[in-house]
Amino acid sequence: MYLTRIEIDTHRRDSRQVLSSPHRMHGAVATCFPPSARPTRPLWRIDVTRDATLLYLLSDTRPDPTGFVERHGWPAAQAWMTRDYTPAIEAVDGGRRFGFRVRVNPVRSVRPEPTPGDEGPRPRGQRVGHVTADQQLCWFLRRAEGWGFSAGSTEEPSATIVERKVWRFERGGKPVTVSTAAIEGVLTVTDADRLRSALVDGLGPAKAYGCGLLTLTAPR
Repeated sequence: MYLTRIEIDTHRRDSRQVLSSPHRMHGAVATCFPPSARPTRPLWRIDVTRDATLLYLLSDTRPDPTGFVERHGWPAAQAWMTRDYTPAIEAVDGGRRFGFRVRVNPVRSVRPEPTPGDEGPRPRGQRVGHVTADQQLCWFLRRAEGWGFSAGSTEEPSATIVERKVWRFERGGKPVTVSTAAIEGVLTVTDADRLRSALVDGLGPAKAYGCGLLTLTAPR
């Protein structure tokens, strides 16, 4: 696994366009891989700090972001780097504590009310985004065990939402709405195998739109 970090030049018109839509950024991320070396399912995330706008990209093949950087980055500064992420994944062990950051798409399934006289099978539920910050954080904390870690309880969380956004864009001529929450904090590993899988596979839905990439900082 390879983790790549690219600094985006937000003064460029093309950069502002891709940053305005996860669907556009998904297409831009794809340009980091030639058709003969497409990754299985790359994960990506945009982080905006006080000093920079950064694209993080996790993939099972080494990317070549030259074209992306020429169009959206800082080519003269070589403001990108790729490193082997396998040692970080292998460092995960039961009981260890890590700082973390992730952007997720907290959703719930809502089934339509049955129509009177309709005896057929009920249709599948539709995903609906959670609205409030409390709902989004509770969603994350409840699912943490399934991903192999704990981030505290709803009464005493060790994580907090640092950014919330609702994206609205079109895909194939149809409107799409994605509610996201960026979460930071400290986690404790409860199941190392599950967490290693979550690091590779991502957390929750909307992975194509910049959600699910969990990154860890130094053990605590």
